[in-house]
Amino acid sequence: MFRRWTAALMALCLMLTMAFAEDWLGEWDDEEELDFVEDELFLGEEEPLYEEPDDPWDQAETVQRTPAAASGSAFTPAHTSPYEGLDTTFNYWTMPMDITDEEAVWEMLMQPMTVLDNGKKNAQKAQVTLHAQPSLDSAGVGVVTMVSQGVHVLETLDNGWSLIECYSSSFHDSDVKAWNMLVQGYVETKYLKTVSPDTSMGIVIDKLTQRLYIFREGHLFSTLLVSTGLTNAKQPYNETRSGEFFMLLPAVGGFADGKMVCSMAIRFNSGDLLHEVPHNVNADGTNNYSTFDPKLGTRASHGCIRVQHNKTPEGANMKWIWDHRKNNVKLVIWEDWQGRQIPYPEDDTVVYYNPNKGKMYHSSEHCYSASKVTFTPFTYGELDTGEFASLTRCTYCNPPLRKSEIDAINEEHAPGGDHDPILTEARHKQGF
Repeated sequence: MFRRWTAALMALCLMLTMAFAEDWLGEWDDEEELDFVEDELFLGEEEPLYEEPDDPWDQAETVQRTPAAASGSAFTPAHTSPYEGLDTTFNYWTMPMDITDEEAVWEMLMQPMTVLDNGKKNAQKAQVTLHAQPSLDSAGVGVVTMVSQGVHVLETLDNGWSLIECYSSSFHDSDVKAWNMLVQGYVETKYLKTVSPDTSMGIVIDKLTQRLYIFREGHLFSTLLVSTGLTNAKQPYNETRSGEFFMLLPAVGGFADGKMVCSMAIRFNSGDLLHEVPHNVNADGTNNYSTFDPKLGTRASHGCIRVQHNKTPEGANMKWIWDHRKNNVKLVIWEDWQGRQIPYPEDDTVVYYNPNKGKMYHSSEHCYSASKVTFTPFTYGELDTGEFASLTRCTYCNPPLRKSEIDAINEEHAPGGDHDPILTEARHKQGF
């Protein structure tokens, strides 16, 4: 009963706010768009991606862990949710966003996911509106992409509706423009399906660190640099939507816009794709990454996720992901909530360099940036001292950020601040 009263109160507040924002809506619908927008690409026809289980509500056995809200950790994917703490199971929504807990991350990646599916061809490109009340006539509070986007089921009603939450996958043409907001609303229960992920691997992308983490066989396998979406006043929908998703096959493949080429694209959220960092083609036919490579590790895309092409010591890059692609590999995206902070590595963490005029520091004694060299170890605590102070970070093997770099990110995300005022203003203009 408490949950239903809470939902009703939220819906009333939302409708009042939308009424005051009516004048803003017309103005914002006329926004100018760039000629090329990654998240608008829909290439090819695709068949249904999984077989419906005998009983879609037959939930798999849950992992018995202490949810983050109960353990005292403030930052989970469900941070700010009015329902945070009510779910006593361990899952994507209740897990602390801690990449160092390999066992927990792997268990989360291997858990079944609840998606929406109307059973129609190309449902993966369709979106469903979340309603403020269990009625098609009630106001929309967000949208969810069918087939690939996971949702958190909060309550199943007897009237054919369920209360769920997710990050709204609002694109420029979505019915509800709640840009990447964590929203709670009602959908028809008949569309909910439970799907198990592929067990060969799982991927975590953290927007706070701008890193992609590949997990295999219960352990972190490799870490890659990425660029997620960079918003601007005219395109707030560039923000990469957070949440849990399935990578979908058949894959999209390569696409181009003028001289910019993006290879090996795999769809995970309607128009949002995971693909190699863009390149230009030289006159001799070779690929030139010099324009886009330097942006890796920072926001730069139109909503897609750009992945490094340089190999890590484990041999991983976007081509590795492409070569190992399978349907329904789980990909989760962690939100960079205001107040989240990146901890310093321990001072005794081992890093490496080439004492013979080397200019970079590394995470491994071997690196594809200098394949014939065996690097010399030193410690992270020494990084800002003596000859090590001038070393730059290798963009192949991705060693830890310097403390000054961590400080800059943490200051931007300090409690009480706003690391993305453009997105905040855009949401306000939409009445949220």
